[in-house]
Amino acid sequence: MGVNENSIVLNNGMEIPIPGFGTDQVPDGETVINAVTWAIESGYRHIDNADCYNNQAGVGIAIKNCIEKGIVKREELFIVNKVPDWKQGYDSTIKCCKESLKLTGLDYFDLYLVHSPRRRLEDWRASVLDTYRAIETLHKEGLVKAIGVSNFEIRHLEFILEEAEIKPVVNQIEFHPQHQQKHVVEFCKKHVIQVVGWGTLNQGKIFKNDVFKQLAEKYQKDIGQIATRYSYQKGVVPLVRSTKKERIESNGKIKDFAISSEDMLLLDSLDGGEFSNWHHDGIKPMKMVPADSQEYKPVKYTRKYKLFGFIPFLVEKKYRWNKTKWFLFGIPVLKIIKKDKLFLNKYKKVLAFY
Repeated sequence: MGVNENSIVLNNGMEIPIPGFGTDQVPDGETVINAVTWAIESGYRHIDNADCYNNQAGVGIAIKNCIEKGIVKREELFIVNKVPDWKQGYDSTIKCCKESLKLTGLDYFDLYLVHSPRRRLEDWRASVLDTYRAIETLHKEGLVKAIGVSNFEIRHLEFILEEAEIKPVVNQIEFHPQHQQKHVVEFCKKHVIQVVGWGTLNQGKIFKNDVFKQLAEKYQKDIGQIATRYSYQKGVVPLVRSTKKERIESNGKIKDFAISSEDMLLLDSLDGGEFSNWHHDGIKPMKMVPADSQEYKPVKYTRKYKLFGFIPFLVEKKYRWNKTKWFLFGIPVLKIIKKDKLFLNKYKKVLAFY
């Protein structure tokens, strides 16, 4: 993969712009329209979106307005979208992509991703493969220009590389100094799969970190720029997100300075497995170990879990509920089915992740 100041060449020859602008958790309507418009006006050309962000229409309006105003041409943009867990499957993936294209008012996506490998399901291989093959069909039809994956670990990537007809160009994972996922990054480099990093600012946690504060003062940059530049120098395409115009502009200004090798090592030392409160399958590993290691055991669902465990399925599908909400709703469910010890044990394991 070739690299220049503004983009990285992917394994299919396409260029992915740096940095990318994320739209997760940005409300639809005026908020996301303004945010995406400001991003494009500021020079962002890589816009990351997904079906489950529930703001595709607003993102599409912003893109359309910028094109009509002559700010940018469609071919200069790199628009990313994703199929969510609950729409995985061959037919449902094709339907999802076409619905997303209609909502955003686009003729094609530059990159379409499998949003997660659904690693907690026993049959994740069948689900992921059917989904990926559907995206290969969409690629052949010209509705998506490139195919990628998101939140895939090594075992998931190995499976896709063995089974897929078209190699993924991207693996979008959580990446920042406090959660570097070195094993996944190295695997992707070895197999020429570009890493795109979400959670660049670690949901704002970096702003409380003394190392970031010191480096921001040293380089006369804000903390967000330090974090984004770190990913950039690591060869990872950073995704940044904000709804404030000044923050959107500053986060994109990362190419007029460089972090020294000594300070990069200092940021490297922050890696402690600290990651976001939400992961692609709705759960966190019980231990702070690489999820592709032999120690990691996905939860196996029983029939009663599927019947009564509607709360975790809601979480997996749309709602990123925190620990408090889990306990508020989870405990009553446990009381109702407390006689089922097998279910209780498995449900407690799920609660333990939070």
